[in-house]
Amino acid sequence: MPEQDDVIHPEAAVAPGYLANHAARVFNRLVDTALRPYGLSLALIGPIMLLSWKGPMLQRDLVRASAVKQPAMVALLDKLEAMTLISRSPSSTDRRAALVELTSQGQEAALRGRDALLAANAKGLEGFSPEEAASMVQLFQRLIDNFER
Repeated sequence: MPEQDDVIHPEAAVAPGYLANHAARVFNRLVDTALRPYGLSLALIGPIMLLSWKGPMLQRDLVRASAVKQPAMVALLDKLEAMTLISRSPSSTDRRAALVELTSQGQEAALRGRDALLAANAKGLEGFSPEEAASMVQLFQRLIDNFER
């Protein structure tokens, strides 16, 4: 572990919340760097990955299923639609709702996003045994559960 006395407060350097947040920021930078050549970012890939996994969804359900608030999601979807990665159409069951689905270009972006996410996670787990990686997942899940209580 590099010497961090001049960079990180000693209490933060051993604080799980700080370390999880720092790991997330480094992970986000890796993914953004991998996606940038395709005009994508981690923020843009979030709704794409959700649509790739769940299939077409109502816009309001995309907001509910993600950590992104309504105004920010609308802005993301506007950008994704301008990039022709998604299409929005009126819902057949609710005139006020919009159904969002991936286009063929959006499906390609989902594959790129998946590759970038898997590669960043693999990089983070370099040198860990399968048992250590599984333990880390369990520990992070417990950490998150504790924070959410």
